[in-house]
Amino acid sequence: MHQGNEPLINELTLARSGVFSILNREGGDDQRWETTFSIGDRDFYVQGVAARGRPHGVDPDVLLAMQTLFFEAGCPDDDTVECTAYALLKLTPMGTRGNAYSRLRDSLLRLEGVSWLMRVSRQSGGRHRGTTETSRLIDRISVRDTSLSASGEGGTIEAGAPLRVTFSRHFAQSIREGFYQILDAELLGDLKQPTARSLYRVLQAHRVGDDGSLARELPVIMAAWREATGLSGQRSNNVKRTLDGAHAHLIAAKYLRDVAYEGSGEGTRITYAFEGEVDPELVALLTDMKVTRPVAEALVTEHPDRIHDVVQAMRSRLAQGFKPRSLGAAMVDAVRNPEKYVADATSPLPNTALPRKSAKVKSKPEPQPLLLPLTQAESLGMIRNILKVKLGRAPHTAALEKLADLSAEAVDRLAAAARSQENLIAAVEAATGEAP
Repeated sequence: MHQGNEPLINELTLARSGVFSILNREGGDDQRWETTFSIGDRDFYVQGVAARGRPHGVDPDVLLAMQTLFFEAGCPDDDTVECTAYALLKLTPMGTRGNAYSRLRDSLLRLEGVSWLMRVSRQSGGRHRGTTETSRLIDRISVRDTSLSASGEGGTIEAGAPLRVTFSRHFAQSIREGFYQILDAELLGDLKQPTARSLYRVLQAHRVGDDGSLARELPVIMAAWREATGLSGQRSNNVKRTLDGAHAHLIAAKYLRDVAYEGSGEGTRITYAFEGEVDPELVALLTDMKVTRPVAEALVTEHPDRIHDVVQAMRSRLAQGFKPRSLGAAMVDAVRNPEKYVADATSPLPNTALPRKSAKVKSKPEPQPLLLPLTQAESLGMIRNILKVKLGRAPHTAALEKLADLSAEAVDRLAAAARSQENLIAAVEAATGEAP
């Protein structure tokens, strides 16, 4: 299914639609909403219905955990995940203690209760031409729970009891094709703040161009970005405060290189600059093996040193008669988990492209991808943001003023400290004579 020249990928349309709010708490009785916004040259119109409240907070993490379990189970033909609440929680940041089982129950019900209509269009000749799609994620949920009322309100799921989730047919098919793995599981694991994880999903989706390539920069307007991130109804200053906290974590995690603001109020222009470059030859190796372009670029950015060995190992296995259900999905898993494919490419694999979960093998440190050079202003912005994360507050004004007066060489040294394991706080104090 296509939308103009753009492949329709459910995971991307979900993240682009603003159906999930990046807020980490309830935004009120948000059961119906309607919004229009533009990102780049795409115009979005979204109508949402959420019977049990708009998804937010940990809901994207719960959904990703279910997708992972479904993929690892071989993507059953009935589109159903069967597991325990304990197994599902182990794949989320919530842990398995305290009120985690109650929160999981609420999250699952919110995910089942949301559906939406989205129209993505472009202006041409005075008309908006595009495609209108209606979507939902989950068709049915069955859990064993305990509560103090017949309605089940405030209930908690039994940890070891069977849990069944049946995805919608379209969403299940997107998992079979490996599209959900455009997200970097390691980066998500490093991002402890739910808002930062949610913003990462939205940014990664809107980076994808019509040809599947990942943009190195993404300019957005505050008013539109508020709708795209599910922050409808929030004032501009509150939106900026929410975003700034997430930006600092994404810069510290080396996903964003810089975030620049220009202007004020609703018309503020935000420009996201992303870390890393991609080797087009490595991308071509993966797309030739049926990996979609956006997923291929994400994999090359994350693991450039693995691509040649993994492709060679997979070709060897294919020559031996290996017949994966989805070659693209098998390639994605091989790049993410090379120890299952590359260690002994001559030994036959089971006739499935959907491997079971294996123990995580500690790999050697990877060479960093080639980075675009930073301007002095960009370096200072990165230093300020990482200081904010490390200090847990904004740096002192006096230290920031002295930072701005440093020579280009001194700023470069601090930028290097920010990227490495050095004590950035101590390095700033030594360079400026002020405690940040």
